[in-house]
Amino acid sequence: MIVKDINQGKDYRWSTHTNSLLIDRKDTEGSEMFLTTIEPKKFAPRHIHDDNEQLYYVIKGEGLVTYRLPSETADKEVKIKAGQVVFIPLQTEHQITCVGEKPLIYLTIDVFPKGKPADEPTWEAHAKKLAANDH
Repeated sequence: MIVKDINQGKDYRWSTHTNSLLIDRKDTEGSEMFLTTIEPKKFAPRHIHDDNEQLYYVIKGEGLVTYRLPSETADKEVKIKAGQVVFIPLQTEHQITCVGEKPLIYLTIDVFPKGKPADEPTWEAHAKKLAANDH
C-alpha cells in the first residue's frame, strides 16, 4: 500500500508543464499517478498513448482538451474545470491547454490494461524517452 501527500511528489519539469510523480509504475502492477500543472496559456503537447488509458481529476483551473478518437478524422474540443473527471481512451490523440488566468492542476492516473511496457518499466525510463524526443 502507498499513501502520499498530493504535494510531495517528485517534479519533472517540461517546457510547457510539470508532472509531479506521486506513484511510480514500478511500484504497481499496471498504473501510475502524478499531479500535472499547466501554466496559463500553456499546454501539454499533443500526443497519443498506445499502451495506457488516462484518467484526470481536475483540482483547480480551467482547461481545453483537444482530442481525436481512433475512429474519427476530425478534432473535437471540450472545456474542463475544477471538480470534473476526464477519461482518455487508448490511442486517442489529445492535448490539454490551460485557458484560465490561473494554472490548471489535475491529478493524472495512467492505467496500463496489458501491464506496464517492458521497455519503460518505471516513470524515470518513460521520462528519459520523453526528454530524448524533446517533450
